[in-house]
Amino acid sequence: MARPRNQAQRRSELVAVTSRLLIERGAAAARLTDIADAAKLTPASVSYYYPELPALYAETYETAALEYIARRRERVALAEDAPARLAECLRLGIPIAGEPSFDATVLLIELGAQCVRDQGFEAPATEFERAQLELFEEIVRDGLDAGDFRTELPPARVARLLLAAEDGLAGPVITGRLTSGEALETILSLGAALLGAALPVPAGVAR
Repeated sequence: MARPRNQAQRRSELVAVTSRLLIERGAAAARLTDIADAAKLTPASVSYYYPELPALYAETYETAALEYIARRRERVALAEDAPARLAECLRLGIPIAGEPSFDATVLLIELGAQCVRDQGFEAPATEFERAQLELFEEIVRDGLDAGDFRTELPPARVARLLLAAEDGLAGPVITGRLTSGEALETILSLGAALLGAALPVPAGVAR
């Protein structure tokens, strides 16, 4: 098979194929042969771009994480004040069927276990966590400066608690043990309790 001149494009296509397989079928159906079949390539061709499958998984994880954070910051920036920004941020952290957040969460959960087994995941996983904590802390600090929030905890601690709660709610929503609406109400209640302010309930989430 002739090697395409645009290797970046081919790598991007393989990441997209891997993402789709992981979301639709899980890691068990995203082996080298599965990815090659879905991309209409030979396993040797996939290995040309990614000699080790974990390297393809790591790039898939990094791509999903960057897109997740970019989408979150873009949506949050449209809210008028800190309570509304925090509510929107929390809403985007809850997987909701039919929205990009759902597939993104499934993908990141499928790949998350790799973080403890493969050093190639360490840098993107650390950056993903840092970016999320930074966004939460930024919103909390803005709210404190504006007088919208009150808390005895350091903003960084509030950010860590909110992210931990969000991560803990994602799995039950994905597996159907908790509805998106229930998860959102739970995390909005936590945010309100931590920051002494009522948070508006974003529209579009069924209870």
